[in-house]
Amino acid sequence: MSGKQPKLVLREACIADVTRSWPVGRFFEAGAGTGHMSSLFLARGFTGVSHDLGESSRSLMRDRFQDSPSRMKVVDDIDQLADGTFDYLLAFEVLEHIENDVDMLSSWARKLRPNGRILVSVPAHQRKFGASDAMVGHVRRYERANLHQVLGAAGFTDIQMVNYGWPLTELTRRVSNRLIGVTQEGFDGLSAAERSIRSAQAKPAVINKVLKVASGNAFVPFTWIQRLFYRFDLGDGLVAWGTRA
Repeated sequence: MSGKQPKLVLREACIADVTRSWPVGRFFEAGAGTGHMSSLFLARGFTGVSHDLGESSRSLMRDRFQDSPSRMKVVDDIDQLADGTFDYLLAFEVLEHIENDVDMLSSWARKLRPNGRILVSVPAHQRKFGASDAMVGHVRRYERANLHQVLGAAGFTDIQMVNYGWPLTELTRRVSNRLIGVTQEGFDGLSAAERSIRSAQAKPAVINKVLKVASGNAFVPFTWIQRLFYRFDLGDGLVAWGTRA
């Protein structure tokens, strides 16, 4: 777990909590980055298909999953996928990069079978928008109410969500914003789309230096603490799920 940012450690733990009882099935992950989250579901016995906007990201995923060709596929275009064929739609830290989030989510939702489930994560609270959001190409952060509205407009029902990250991410977000306010090395001059793609593949050098000091294992106790606050609107991120109508 060394080298992981604390919010990723906490997000992974939250997603594991939420999906612990979900039956194994076939998933489509949109905006999959380097395939890290797909690999976690693959390890649990799921099978799937992943896509990312970045050609370099898709190449990294193909390398990552080359030993599992029968269980994991990477596609260049989601139009290659038949509608109504997946049990789960996954999108982690993706919607906040997309201007027309409802339209995009609706197009992904068509890939789900009836009663298929969606699972998404997004950054929480627009008032917390800062340098780290701008650097990676975010166009917004979400409140519970508007994420619920987006999922409903895209055709999902039985929507539930939890707020994760409290209290650790209150500190780490402020530290990250301050560090990134000093330098955006590696992200300067990139478009919003390019920033989004790069953020999945590499962290700024200044962040990497900090992570060498603080191992991901040091954050594990906070994965237990955050459970006490899932129902409150305090943490830095939202994990939401629902059923396709």
